[in-house]
Amino acid sequence: MLLPYEHTGNKKSNILLIFLHGFPDTLRLWDQTIAGIQKTDVQTLNISYPNYDQSQNLKFGLDFPEVVKRIRSTIEHVDNGQNLKKILITHDWGAFYGYLYDQKYPQTVDDMIALDVGAQVDLSLKSGLLIESYQITFAVAFLLTLIPIVGEFFGTLLAKLYMKFILRIPIPENYTAKINYPYFYFQKNLLFDSILNKSKKFLYRYKPSVPIVFIYGEKKPFHFHSARWQLTLSQNADSEFIGAKTGHWIQREQSDLIINKIIGRIARLKK
Repeated sequence: MLLPYEHTGNKKSNILLIFLHGFPDTLRLWDQTIAGIQKTDVQTLNISYPNYDQSQNLKFGLDFPEVVKRIRSTIEHVDNGQNLKKILITHDWGAFYGYLYDQKYPQTVDDMIALDVGAQVDLSLKSGLLIESYQITFAVAFLLTLIPIVGEFFGTLLAKLYMKFILRIPIPENYTAKINYPYFYFQKNLLFDSILNKSKKFLYRYKPSVPIVFIYGEKKPFHFHSARWQLTLSQNADSEFIGAKTGHWIQREQSDLIINKIIGRIARLKK
């Protein structure tokens, strides 16, 4: 089954840019970025997920392996056997999906650009507790939506209050806690599935199969990456590790930086 997507650009080009957004965003996150790279005359595939896009509504959302499987199906559907050159561009949970995709289907894209979330994270006790606090809150908010009639109202209210007063991040119009399922399935894996078997942990022993440009926002109370992640990327001469003077939404705060990086990686594929 395919995920919700938009396929735009020059459909005769042999280069396909694939965009994956995260929480609590939609396809519209990438509008400014896609507009900025139009002059490169490439194809773009902007992918979303059930409940984030109104065209697909799933009560239980999707666990990570199924999302990755559907990302693969959606890319193959658009590629249609053309063997297009591909750059995967990701942010937030989209970055996590991107790493899982690369682990499951190595070297099926040519390049990756990942924003603000790395594949390896080391946190202090304070940062770890803060992250676990909001992730569990969002997971509980999703579980509340499963209660008939009133569940979605109370789950969404809980998540909105946490976003407004604790995290202090913008709340999207039409937000519903039904999109919080990545937090539930991540915590399920962390606290149950992998607790006795480390090999079941998401991204266990992951090593990128392609070059990755990793760009993170420096103006945050903690970072979703580690020194180990920087070391991992340094093992590929074509990878990059870049700090930006932004918060979490780098593509909005420094759009030119992201656009220029994408244009540069497109130029590499055209050589």
